[in-house]
Amino acid sequence: MAIHTHSSWGRTRTPKNLAGDPGTALELTGHVNALRGSTSEYKLKGYATQNQRWLHVLVTDANLVEESSSVAPGAITVYGYCHAFEHWFEIAASTLDYPMTAAGANTAPTAATITAADSGRADTAQVPSDREYRRYDILGIDRVAFVGDDDKSNVYAACSTF
Repeated sequence: MAIHTHSSWGRTRTPKNLAGDPGTALELTGHVNALRGSTSEYKLKGYATQNQRWLHVLVTDANLVEESSSVAPGAITVYGYCHAFEHWFEIAASTLDYPMTAAGANTAPTAATITAADSGRADTAQVPSDREYRRYDILGIDRVAFVGDDDKSNVYAACSTF
């Protein structure tokens, strides 16, 4: 007799890492041009959200050393994809810092962009204040992609229902 194995996350309280195992960093899309068009090749870019409600993103300084100086991390921009539109789009910056009555509304007039400070320390030696965390309402967004230079930043992303 076959045993049923769930293949999706379902309703999740604990955020599930989009890259797989906990602690796994994402692979970034190097340039926004990789997200243009609507062919099947572009539909598979980024990471599936499995229709979760919240996107949790943590950005850290990769702290690479080039010629004895630290390389400052670049900006990471968050994009969404909806199967109904068959196009990628910028996810708006979150207004989650406002009172809970407005929480969840991604209505800021700018794209969701995250830049970690240049910590000058290796990822394992960074303190929490060296890292940048954001949460976005992604209800109805089927896939997300992160555009930036992965040589300068480590990006971790997870989704949850609650």
